[in-house]
Amino acid sequence: MFIYSMGHYFPENVLDNKFFDKLDIGSAADWIEERVGIVERRSVLTPQQISELRYGRINRAQLKDQGAIESIASMSEKSWKMAMNRTHIVSEDIDTVIGGTSVPDDDIPASGCAISAHLGMERVRGFDVNSACSTFVVQCHVMRGLMLAGLTNEGAIFCAERYTTRVDYSDRRNSILFGDSSITAAVSSKHRPDSLKVVDSLVESAPSGWEHIHLPDGKFFHQNGAAVQKFAITKTIAAAQDILARNKLTPADAQWFIGHQANYRMLTSAMEKMGVPPEKHLYNVVDRGNQGACGAPSVLSQNWDRYKPGDYIVIAVVGAGLTWGSLLLQKQ
Repeated sequence: MFIYSMGHYFPENVLDNKFFDKLDIGSAADWIEERVGIVERRSVLTPQQISELRYGRINRAQLKDQGAIESIASMSEKSWKMAMNRTHIVSEDIDTVIGGTSVPDDDIPASGCAISAHLGMERVRGFDVNSACSTFVVQCHVMRGLMLAGLTNEGAIFCAERYTTRVDYSDRRNSILFGDSSITAAVSSKHRPDSLKVVDSLVESAPSGWEHIHLPDGKFFHQNGAAVQKFAITKTIAAAQDILARNKLTPADAQWFIGHQANYRMLTSAMEKMGVPPEKHLYNVVDRGNQGACGAPSVLSQNWDRYKPGDYIVIAVVGAGLTWGSLLLQKQ
C-alpha cells in the first residue's frame, strides 16, 4: 500500500495557556507548559463558548443544536482539499473510504458514509474503523489488508477529532491537554511517484486495561493519568522497536520518528529512551495539543515535503483499549 497524498486541517480558534487562567481551575500558564509541554491548541469551539461550558451556562447538546460544532464531514472536506491540492486525486477512482473518530456527530451512520456523501463520492464502500488514539494506524492496517487481498485498489482514510467538546473544563488534569484537527490520506495499491510505501503495520492491545482511558456515553473524558503515562512511554518504545526489528532495522536506520501527540514530556522521554536524537523527532503537540488519533498523522502531513527518497519513517501510537501500534513507511 502507498500513501500518495495527505492533508490536514486545524480549526482557527486558538486556546493558549493564558486562556486557562481565566477558567479559574488552578492551571497557571507556566504550570501547564512545565507539566506537559503544551503551549497552544486549536478548537472547533471559541474561547467564549468554552467559558460558557465551564460555568454551566450552556452544554454540548445545546451547542450542537445551534450548529456551533463543526461537523466531522466539514472538517474532513478541508483536509481532503489540501490532499487534492498536493497531488492529483481522481475522486471517481476511490472505491473504499474508511472514517474514524472518537467523537462522532451521530451514533449512526458511519462517519465514512457521511464524509463520502458530503464529498460526492457515491460509488464507494464506506465504513468506520475506530481505536481511540490508535485509530490511524489501525485504519492503515485494515486498508493494507484489503489491498493485499485484492479487495480494493484506491482508498481514502479520514480521521477527525473534537475532544475539546468532550472534556470537563472545571478539571485541569484533562482540559488543558486537548486540541482538534482532521486528516486525510489518499492510498493506492499501486506504486506512485513521491508516495510513502507502507512497508509494515503493527496493531496490539491489552483489553484488561480498557477502563484506564474512558469516554462514557454523554459524559466527560476520563483517564488514569499515572497508569496511562507509564503505559504510553513503554508501548511507544515497544511499538517502534518491534516494527523495526521484524524488518531487520534498528532505530539508527530510520530518518524520522513520530509518536502519539499525548504530551511533549511523554514524547521526549520515549525518544530519549530509544536513543532518537532531537533532529529526527517530529511533533506538533506543543502548539496543537493532544489531537487524539489525528496527532501523529497530522505531524506526518505537516512534514510531507521534508521526506527524501529512501527515508524510513516510524509512527508509533498508543490509545484507549488499551491499544498500541506502529507503521513503518518509506519515501519512494
